[in-house]
Amino acid sequence: MQKLVFSLFTAVIVLSACQKEVFINPVVPVKKNPCIEQKVNPAGRSYHSDSIVAFNCTEKHCGFLSLSTKNYWVYQDSLFNDGNFVSVKIDTLRYANTYRSLSDGLTWWKGTKNIGLPNLLYTNDSAIFTAIQLSFSPETTNAVKSYSLFAGDSVKYLTSFDDIRAVGRSVKINEAIKVPAGSFSNYLLFEKNANFFGSDQLKFLPGIGVVQYVQMRVPIGGRESKKQIVSTLVAYHLE
Repeated sequence: MQKLVFSLFTAVIVLSACQKEVFINPVVPVKKNPCIEQKVNPAGRSYHSDSIVAFNCTEKHCGFLSLSTKNYWVYQDSLFNDGNFVSVKIDTLRYANTYRSLSDGLTWWKGTKNIGLPNLLYTNDSAIFTAIQLSFSPETTNAVKSYSLFAGDSVKYLTSFDDIRAVGRSVKINEAIKVPAGSFSNYLLFEKNANFFGSDQLKFLPGIGVVQYVQMRVPIGGRESKKQIVSTLVAYHLE
């Protein structure tokens, strides 16, 4: 009888040990493609027109603006005609086309819609840059800083709408802005204004992107800016 009890007790211990081994066996996580930080500041660099070439970028770049061909931002666009409301449409911003500047190996991303950001851009961990083709030298493209982090609570600077000189202003906003995509605080307000032309207002959250974009323009023969576009973030997907 004692042998039978001992055998049963031993069997229970062995079975329990087996069960524990099953439950405590760790699950190996699936490795994801890392997000690559960009550090280069290309401001002031010049590229020949044939040295920025299309290529298929499979990397994810994180920093001031997170970029991947799989990322997207959905906006509700309220359209106006010189201040008069016309219609509302839903549109999506993607950066599906990528380019490489051969001289320095930087990746440039081309957007599918105008949301106040440069049409062709490169971003590092603290700024967004654009590549501008020179009117007097069409074969040359210059890298110029468009938006960036800044010291202090606000800063003023010279900027432009294409060839039109404008005054820029950057302000840190602590209050939250509520849009269909969520409530966002501690965002950056980028503004630029040109007399007798118009103004742009960009509410930007580093790491996320544009939360709201407002475009104002002066009608031909007019003197005051009139609302043209208000784009508000509805949803976004970042990998």
